[in-house]
Amino acid sequence: MYIDIFDEIVDIMRNDYAGCIDKKGWDTPNKYRERIYKLEQQRIYKLEQQRIYKLEQQGQLNDYQFVNIVYDYLLDFQDPHLFFISTEDNSEANKDIGFKVRRFKNDLYVVDVSSEDRIRKEDKIVSLDGSSMTELDSLYKRELMGKPPERQKWEKIMEKHNLIRIENIDNEYVDINLKLYEKKKYTPIHKVDILNEETMLITLSDFISPEPIVELLKDNEQRLTNLKNLIIDVRNNHGGSDSSFSQLLPYIFPTGTTSINLKNYKMDFNVTERTAELQKTLLHELQEKTEDESFKETLRSMSQFFENNSGKGFVPIDNEDTFDIQGLEHPKKVVILSDIYCGSAGDIFVDFASSSDKVTIIGRETAGLNDYSNLLQKDWNDKFSLYYPTSRMQYLDKEIKDNGVKPDIFLEWNPDHILKDIDMESALKFLE
Repeated sequence: MYIDIFDEIVDIMRNDYAGCIDKKGWDTPNKYRERIYKLEQQRIYKLEQQRIYKLEQQGQLNDYQFVNIVYDYLLDFQDPHLFFISTEDNSEANKDIGFKVRRFKNDLYVVDVSSEDRIRKEDKIVSLDGSSMTELDSLYKRELMGKPPERQKWEKIMEKHNLIRIENIDNEYVDINLKLYEKKKYTPIHKVDILNEETMLITLSDFISPEPIVELLKDNEQRLTNLKNLIIDVRNNHGGSDSSFSQLLPYIFPTGTTSINLKNYKMDFNVTERTAELQKTLLHELQEKTEDESFKETLRSMSQFFENNSGKGFVPIDNEDTFDIQGLEHPKKVVILSDIYCGSAGDIFVDFASSSDKVTIIGRETAGLNDYSNLLQKDWNDKFSLYYPTSRMQYLDKEIKDNGVKPDIFLEWNPDHILKDIDMESALKFLE
């Protein structure tokens, strides 16, 4: 089973993936195929022996090992917009280290703890299996994808190690053997908080569907009509569809018409037969779920595009050169909080917002994921899912591509951010 799934993944990456031409020859599937084959043969042998000897099944291929082999293979493409996951809640592959880290200079700091009770926020990780960060930088060049320290992702790398050394908040050094825990489910956040008489905060963790945002705006329409200050927090926005944030745009642009230049977002879709069928199925499911007529029309139009171009390969999508936004008088001032964990449609939202005279972006650059985008999901047996980009930008500003959208007020992340919301404090001070 595993080898068949892997072979189909290789076929998708070499034919359906949006970077298949640009990155032709980058991948080396045979070495990963050999790892799968050897482990799978061990599994078959040991299962046979177990009938008689009840042997422990150590070393055999399981879901967790398979997910990590595919993860290693996908690294060949050096695309942070590629994901392979287990979709079963109770699968051994659906585990992680139980906490999140962020790098500052030459150390990793624990910024969030979900399951690992031996670790606390602010603890500093100084080594993995005795290797310093300088040594690890050299060892994991491929996994770090050439990103500067402040934009690196370390959780998957840490899963490869057993012993970590921590300098805790009491300045004591402690060695801990890493464990794997069941991953916490993602809970979408679309909410409003009233910070003071003049200021509203909107927090958005994704743009997957327009409904939560439309409902949020409807529930607060009267307050927004006379609002002085609006803060929109997209620091941890997982992306989705730019159609989902369209009704939010009038509130962040000044009165009158503002034309957004869309030249940076001209794209070609790789419309293979397989991708076209998967896209049409997905778009139909989204139409069934949404009640937003404008969003439904967008989905119908996209579905027709894939129907008309199935099997044609890279096809440009016919978009206008500009997008007009009719702005509103209120709120008077808008602050967007951004960070490196805001990507995909989140990148686009912050980029659009940067064109508004009444918007100030505070924080750090966004993720910068849109050179290859419009992720599509391919499933296997309700067990595994591959998310791969299906569109390629015809042109994208190199600075945005490499580093995301720059804030107007840059605040370097440091360990003080862990227990204190320095970004929010700066936003409120700015609005005063």
